[in-house]
Amino acid sequence: MNYTFREFKDAAGLREKLISGEVDFFLNGIKRTSKNADIAVFSHVFHVSNLSILLIKVWNLRLIENFKAVSVVWSGVVMQIFVMFILVAFIYANILWFLEKTPGEVKSYKNGIFDAMWCVVAMETTIGFGDIVPRKLLARMFSVVVWFTGLLLITLISAEIISEFSTNKILYTIRTFSDLKNNTVAVPDDLSIINDMKAIGAKPVVVSNYKDIYDILKKGKVDAAVLNSLPAIDLAKQALKNSLAPNTIDSTTHEVQWQVGMSTKTFDKRLFDEINNIILDMRYDGSISAMHDKWLP
Repeated sequence: MNYTFREFKDAAGLREKLISGEVDFFLNGIKRTSKNADIAVFSHVFHVSNLSILLIKVWNLRLIENFKAVSVVWSGVVMQIFVMFILVAFIYANILWFLEKTPGEVKSYKNGIFDAMWCVVAMETTIGFGDIVPRKLLARMFSVVVWFTGLLLITLISAEIISEFSTNKILYTIRTFSDLKNNTVAVPDDLSIINDMKAIGAKPVVVSNYKDIYDILKKGKVDAAVLNSLPAIDLAKQALKNSLAPNTIDSTTHEVQWQVGMSTKTFDKRLFDEINNIILDMRYDGSISAMHDKWLP
């Protein structure tokens, strides 16, 4: 049997060509699904490629305009620490009032606790107004505990706010492929990637070449770029050279397995077995690894 080799620009119509009988078998990254298994028999996998999300840290003023950045102050962790701060201040104020209390003193608890609370808050925040200060030795010794506790809580609150405002949380709101929903995403002219993005709910912007993808991503015209892992790594390296901070997120759920598929209509078991044996031989003798090292660094 004679076979004619034909090269197609993309894999978009491979399935239809197999069904129509125009193509007998293919070598491509078509996805191995139950639907495709009805029209083709797949060989051993000889290469697996993943899609990656490429992000570049560029300060986005829309975050401030939408008050997203301001809402960081009211994050759950910050509020928990703040409530703890108030609770500790109240407990410490009672202890300080008790240590400062003089037997037979006329001053009521109601008035005394407010003075003690004011003193504790001033110490906890390290402000130290000095208008109300502990007088007794035990109260002064306890003030050191109050000061250290306040210093710790203030540090925790500050660290959490800084962490929330850091680029990893403010600018990188996209952490998985599902986060691309409703975001504008630059993609190469590859129908399978375009369809994947539409299925997620993203808004794909088709770009003809990788240089243009990098440019519009750097200028902030899109929220992210989705492309094969190797070009994503190359663009990330380019971003580093330009003093930008790139981030790549690899996906195993959007991986593409490269293999040979033969139409079930014209299935040739002898040829198919030979193809599988060749792939296995190339694995064992290191040919596939050598090709990966040369073409897929």
